[in-house]
Amino acid sequence: MTCSGCGSEVQSGFAFCQKCGTKQPSPCAGCGFPCAPDFVYCPKCGTLVGEATQSGERALQRTSSMTIPVRSSSPPLVPASETQHAFRPQADKIDNEANRRTVTVLFADLSGFTAMNERLDPEVMQTLQNELFEELTTAVQSFGGFVDKFIGDALLALFGAPTAHGDDPERAVCAALDMISWTARLSERAKAYAGSPLLLHVGINTGHVVAGGLGVGVAKSYSVTGDTVNTAQRLQSMAAPGEVLVGPLTHRLTRHALL
Repeated sequence: MTCSGCGSEVQSGFAFCQKCGTKQPSPCAGCGFPCAPDFVYCPKCGTLVGEATQSGERALQRTSSMTIPVRSSSPPLVPASETQHAFRPQADKIDNEANRRTVTVLFADLSGFTAMNERLDPEVMQTLQNELFEELTTAVQSFGGFVDKFIGDALLALFGAPTAHGDDPERAVCAALDMISWTARLSERAKAYAGSPLLLHVGINTGHVVAGGLGVGVAKSYSVTGDTVNTAQRLQSMAAPGEVLVGPLTHRLTRHALL
């Protein structure tokens, strides 16, 4: 590699020229394009590079350490308006170091979605699905949860990552009950063209996961992995439409508040 300042040959991997001290271009994390030291974004793929990435990571560390204020869970937990906007780490701000933590995983799936998809026009189905996901996301965020991803007609949400609270299992159950209610109200409005009721079945499980950045480059996102997630999905598949089925640890940690 030739130095951009003096033209001397610079060994691959050197960040500065050994003769004139000029900072050399660094490869973009997204596409590998050599970006000049003063570039903020990669001109080829648009990925954030250079000092902006470092400042973004420092901002993420400060935000991750914050705890969202919530009301007491006794009397029963009430959604807090302060948590309407969930914190979602961006690809350029994710801590690459995985960490093990206890999380309550909520997996929700819409019953009869495939049959409904066959009957309805794709645009109508997309509008209905987006409205449902907006309502479900609001329910999750209202209790301090984090929507990890949407998979077809299913939603995966986390309580305890990236921000933990002392009553995350209870929050997850309360959010699930709200989600069932939201779906029922939307079903009532949509029954004229849906042809069948919209019914949600939910599985919730609490346990250890590994949390951190999953994926490569700009596709990287914050998520969790572990058998706790798989068990939540199995519980969801066992739950009847309109039912919330929880794992044994979630049940032990929430039965005092839900009796």
